[in-house]
Amino acid sequence: MKWRPLRTEERQLTYLWGVVVIASISLRRLWLALPPFLPRCAFRQLTGIPCPTCGSTHAAIALLHGELLRALAANPLVTLTGVAFAAGGLIAPVWALTRLPIPAVSLKFPLWARVAAVLIILANWIYLILTLGPR
Repeated sequence: MKWRPLRTEERQLTYLWGVVVIASISLRRLWLALPPFLPRCAFRQLTGIPCPTCGSTHAAIALLHGELLRALAANPLVTLTGVAFAAGGLIAPVWALTRLPIPAVSLKFPLWARVAAVLIILANWIYLILTLGPR
C-alpha cells in the first residue's frame, strides 16, 4: 500500500470533522429531544415495509445512551456507520496534527467492492424487513 502526506485542504477537513463530532456529542441533550418532532418514514407509510434506513432514529438514540447492542438491533448498518464516523472524527484530527502520512486510496473502487457494498445494504434491508416486519 502506498502512503502520502495530507494536503492542506485534507488537514482542514479532518479538523472540521473533529469539530462536528465533538459538537454532536456535546449537543446530546438536544438530539435526544428531537425524535418526537421528526416525520414518520414515508416509504413505510406508503408500502408497509421498512425502508433501508428505518430504525436509524432508534439506533441514534441508543448510541447517545451508550447502548451499542440496542443500536445494532435497531439498524446495524446505520449503527456501524455512526460509530465509524464518530471514531474517525476523533482520530483523524489527531492523525493530522502528528503529520503522519495517510494511505493513498483510489476513488475508483473495483467492481467487487461496489458489489459488496450493494450486498451489505441489501442484507441490512432484509434484516430490517425481517425484524420490523410489514405493517
